[in-house]
Amino acid sequence: MSKRLTAVQQPFEISTLVRNLRNHKILLLMPEGENRTKMEQQIRRIGCRLQAQWPPPEQIDSVYQVVILGLTSVIEKDQAFHWDVSNPPAALVLVVDYENPLVLQYSLSLNAQAIIALPFHPMGVLSNLLLSLQEYKQVRSMLKTIRNLELKLSASEHIEKAKHHISQTQGISLEKAYMAMRKLAMERRQPIGEMAKEIIAQQRGIQTDK
Repeated sequence: MSKRLTAVQQPFEISTLVRNLRNHKILLLMPEGENRTKMEQQIRRIGCRLQAQWPPPEQIDSVYQVVILGLTSVIEKDQAFHWDVSNPPAALVLVVDYENPLVLQYSLSLNAQAIIALPFHPMGVLSNLLLSLQEYKQVRSMLKTIRNLELKLSASEHIEKAKHHISQTQGISLEKAYMAMRKLAMERRQPIGEMAKEIIAQQRGIQTDK
């Protein structure tokens, strides 16, 4: 019973993904030629909004959700391509003509979500676009989680330093220092981590004046 339901649901899920894909804007970075023309035709056939250009821009505009890069052309023409791997602006799909150590090295260093191999085949474009977007969403979610953890860790460090400062200057216990900070933060309707950061900054300012 459950298998039949799953089989019935799958076409609906795929159609929804394809429909959502058509709302995305794609930047195609390939030199003019037969492969670029075929890629443009297939992307437009899918129904996506497309902007094609060469060479790659110095910065990727935030209006694009997917970037398709002709990696072989970048390598052979020694073309600059600026990509922030730690905070990618969009899903990245690479187009390669062949595999060799240099192509593999570039592919791994760019941390692309998908790779399309030439010669061009229309069926590979849709699946790679869908996979790249799904993978990109997971990457963004993971990066967001990491940043939140880093912020929490930073806030904890600030709170600990501010707590010790208040304890030493006012001659009270660490527990009472924390409770005093917490009460003041609630009165100000301010996150305790931000207030702790201000206390540390004030302390450093006083030390600098001395």
